[in-house]
Amino acid sequence: MIIGSGLLAQAFEPDFGRSPTVCIYSAGVSNSACEDPAEFEREHERLAEALQRTRDHEAFVYFGTCSVMDPEANHTPYVQHKLRMEQCVAAHPRHLIMRLPQVVGRTPNPHTLLNFLYARISRSEAFRVWRHARRNIIDVRDVAAIGTQLIRHSDLRRATVNVANSRSYTVTEIVAALEAAAGKSAVYEVVDRGSSYEIDITGIRPFFERAGVLFDGGYLQRIVNEYYGKQ
Repeated sequence: MIIGSGLLAQAFEPDFGRSPTVCIYSAGVSNSACEDPAEFEREHERLAEALQRTRDHEAFVYFGTCSVMDPEANHTPYVQHKLRMEQCVAAHPRHLIMRLPQVVGRTPNPHTLLNFLYARISRSEAFRVWRHARRNIIDVRDVAAIGTQLIRHSDLRRATVNVANSRSYTVTEIVAALEAAAGKSAVYEVVDRGSSYEIDITGIRPFFERAGVLFDGGYLQRIVNEYYGKQ
């Protein structure tokens, strides 16, 4: 069963939408800039109810955020909320928490990094780029492919794993990929801010090949072209 209707829910629907034994929980706050306690409480209540209803399920899957490792974001209300939700999910006897980086796909959500940048580039609006910031980018289809392999590995329960690209990109690299896809130059100022952090994916690397996912040198441009080159 799938709880939610957004990008991740749609990606996992083909494999688990009708499953009576696996619950994919992909509902909740989607804006990482959210600071509204009422929004967080709504997710908490919905999650608690879902956990209760699925106590006998073979797997309960929740999506956390890799930003818990980001020194510039891990103190924000959103990230702290996600950590609290992970603690709730950990009470499920067969939980699997997948922490995700920046997920790319077809979504009208204006708060995603690439949607934000593409909108500015397409409208020739000026924006700032943090010189030292790096972001990990992964296609939602690859999240689903890798995630499906992880879920079907029945020994992987009561676990928290990072499902991410094997490399991260500078924001200027991401902007350059969007410029190439849009056929338009961006108007931006580079400021001396930002930071980077490592995402440990050592334990799940064997699942990349099983899922048919290749994080090679052309990965970023391929997925940017896929979702932004035809607009």
